[in-house]
Amino acid sequence: MSPSEVVPRLIKQIYQVRPELKLPRATVHTILFTVRAALPEKGRERRNLPFYWYKYGPYSEVVESSIKALTLQGILREEETETGKTLLVLSARPAAVSSVCEDDASAVVGRVVREIDPCDIEAFVNRIYRNHAPYEFMPRYRVNFLAPFKDYLAAHPEGQRTLNQWYPGEGDPKTPDIDRLEDALYRCEAVLVEEPLFERFNEEFTAYISGAGKAFDIARKDESIAYPVIRATYAIALDIWYTFAGGMRILKGGHDDYYNGRLREWEREYREALAALVPRVSAYTRCVRESARRIPCRESDERTTRILSSLIEGYLSG
Repeated sequence: MSPSEVVPRLIKQIYQVRPELKLPRATVHTILFTVRAALPEKGRERRNLPFYWYKYGPYSEVVESSIKALTLQGILREEETETGKTLLVLSARPAAVSSVCEDDASAVVGRVVREIDPCDIEAFVNRIYRNHAPYEFMPRYRVNFLAPFKDYLAAHPEGQRTLNQWYPGEGDPKTPDIDRLEDALYRCEAVLVEEPLFERFNEEFTAYISGAGKAFDIARKDESIAYPVIRATYAIALDIWYTFAGGMRILKGGHDDYYNGRLREWEREYREALAALVPRVSAYTRCVRESARRIPCRESDERTTRILSSLIEGYLSG
């Protein structure tokens, strides 16, 4: 069987095993990547599940096209949550999931799906990065730094006078303090991907670390400008990750042979993204330096806050 025949059956089996599941599209990809990883390395079934690493984890164009086909057929449908997220759910039609191929992949699907906690999909994705990412930089940056940084911002909403007033208690795993975030970022620098393709990226990452260190110092001082500075620090951190992911899929360990014909196109896209990242990193570091210079020894007045906020907003909208 071809991938276009096998993959839809495996997707349907996910919902046959647990019909109540409501899954983000990326999670369906992650489930089938987990299935692929458990299959014999040179087996035919594994070749039917071609993947590459991308922005939100392992991604398969075959899986994505199969999801679209199943949605058009009415077997799956999209459901939007109150927060605007889109989830894939099984259609109410009783004949939606029919016969399933009896093979090793099917057996693995059942095992993987039964172990998923739909209330903690992030933990499932994090395990994939830690166990299967081809380079150590990926779990350290995506799991140990970027995800906790997102949680930190969520725990320190805009409109509060400072960040430090809402610091979590020591050892809180969900919302780490600034020191732990900064330590995680430095550990990422120690495992940068040493490939010619990433030489310029590594230079920009080092520049970002310098700026982020200054931004974290501003937050530690409990200044009123801390929120926009930290928000800009997270925004550029996302840019860095998306640029890296566009390059990661080009390397040998970042894709299956099925996608070899896409490498030239991917490299062009990566170099364009990297060229766009360079001035954004430069603008970010300038904004942070300006913020650090403008903050007086005592509490910032409202005029200073407005000036610095406009600087950061200018970066974010640029």
